[in-house]
Amino acid sequence: MNAITPIREATDSVASNTLAARAMIVTLSVSQWTGRRLDREITDEVNRDHNAAADAGRYNKLLLDKSALADLQKIAKAARTEFNERTLPWLDSGSRIMSNQLYMQHTAWYRRIKGEFEAAVDTFLAAYPQHVADARRRLNSMFRDEDYPTADEIRRKFAIDMKVMPVPSAADFRVDMSEAQAEAIRDDIEENVQKATKTAVSDVYKRIAEVAGRMVERLNAYKPAHGKGGRSEGVFRDSLVENVRDLIGILPSLNITGDPELAAMADRLAPLAAFDAAVLRDDAGKRRDVAAEAQKILDDVAGFLA
Repeated sequence: MNAITPIREATDSVASNTLAARAMIVTLSVSQWTGRRLDREITDEVNRDHNAAADAGRYNKLLLDKSALADLQKIAKAARTEFNERTLPWLDSGSRIMSNQLYMQHTAWYRRIKGEFEAAVDTFLAAYPQHVADARRRLNSMFRDEDYPTADEIRRKFAIDMKVMPVPSAADFRVDMSEAQAEAIRDDIEENVQKATKTAVSDVYKRIAEVAGRMVERLNAYKPAHGKGGRSEGVFRDSLVENVRDLIGILPSLNITGDPELAAMADRLAPLAAFDAAVLRDDAGKRRDVAAEAQKILDDVAGFLA
């Protein structure tokens, strides 16, 4: 199975042109106030009391109770996780790539998660004076007023932002230099795009192999309870099926090369998600059939990932 059949050799300058028309580079940045601060006075005191070197350790104070920022941290973590699920790795800059096919859906997701994040910031800042008052009691003599920024200063430390850029195209490279030099740079751009494309497409097939492989393993290992007081073995959760459904939903945005085999993979995965986990736990025949379909998919993608 060749997942990048639409991409020809780098000398044709077609890989970057294909991607420039079908895909986009996206980055997500999330910044937060950590609520921590180095206390140099306590650090020196601890090192001195233990006859340790001055650089033996550092004492970082947790300025607020950890629950104060928990909601914001949870939203930020969820945003990064889902962003990575919706996109594919691209080069080494931290940027990601996705097909433009589901871009409107992607921006709707971004607006929602940005709204949740900003609402959580507002909630946190409304409670910030009380958090500081609680910290004064919690930290006791370690409390320092100067450790705490104003609410306006803290607001500027929280941000969530998504940037979209075009895929670099060797054909679009223009510069005032000799044609030989320009051609060498275009070839370099094309080679980098080809390598990054292969890495990105491999990531899609790894995801397919993971969900199919997990389903084969869990369904075959499951043994229902028998008799009164019996216990099931190898119990699997509802997420076993839900993860397949999630992958089917985002596959169009991951098909950056327009590969027909990858496009057809959503249909091949559909039988794995046709029944809820509860049905698979109760029906041995359906469980056996779904496991067999998952094994076929796993066998096919294994050849590509080898």
